[in-house]
Amino acid sequence: MLSQPLFKDILCQDDFKRSAGGAHCFPDLRVGVFKEIVPMGIDPKKVSYKETGIHLSPQEFHREVEQYLSQASQGQSDTILLDCRNFYESKIGHFQGCLAPDIRKFSYFPSYVDENLELFKNKRVLMYCTGGIRCERGSAYLRSKAVCKEVYQLKGGIHKYLEEFPDGFYRGKLFVFDDRFSICSNEDVISACRYCGTLWDQYKLCSSQHCRQLVLTCPSCRKKGLTACCPVCQEKELEATSGASGQTLKEECECTKRRPRVPVEHISRGTLDPGAEQSSSVR
Repeated sequence: MLSQPLFKDILCQDDFKRSAGGAHCFPDLRVGVFKEIVPMGIDPKKVSYKETGIHLSPQEFHREVEQYLSQASQGQSDTILLDCRNFYESKIGHFQGCLAPDIRKFSYFPSYVDENLELFKNKRVLMYCTGGIRCERGSAYLRSKAVCKEVYQLKGGIHKYLEEFPDGFYRGKLFVFDDRFSICSNEDVISACRYCGTLWDQYKLCSSQHCRQLVLTCPSCRKKGLTACCPVCQEKELEATSGASGQTLKEECECTKRRPRVPVEHISRGTLDPGAEQSSSVR
């Protein structure tokens, strides 16, 4: 049992984030002890969590983003607004003008930084994630490269920001890792159905039994049987339904094969080129 003073130090009020839900959202809830809450794949002894970026309150972060967007519109910004979440998270919601790396796992983030060090050279970086946890490790890793002017991170993450600024610079839904898949603070829908392109942002698991990818498919397309994440999975789903497939399915599909593990950004005159044909994007 933790003593009361120590308990207060570890779990201060800022660490708690509330949202509407219930027990049905967490059917497989477990409590355990892990070396890393969100695995980055770098030993904390090599890159200490104590060497993080400068924490900004939601109010401070809001002012920084406002200034960044104003300067960026005039082509004068030396700042990068960096989303350090996975691509499927930023796809349904992100800060305006952010750089959202097209990475599938947070453990790819260190490699992404290594492959794109020139992009961060002499830049001010404003970093954010869902609740601030990944930024604790991600900002420390970026700082360890000693290429940025400054590294800042949003304290409490998007969740805390939306409590203060539900109609601020973050647009779309906030992805969460439970059966809800997302929570919302504004009415914006910024993503589209994978099949017909209509605006849609409610994830479902790919219907192919071998796959664990998430897919955005609207009710109209689902009624047509379009419930898989890609043509490969859709074909396998049809084979399984018809009983034509007796093969042991593997965890691979078009979605994972066509995406580079570590995207390399196009840089023009020391800045990101938003017009380049790249897997990552300025959003």
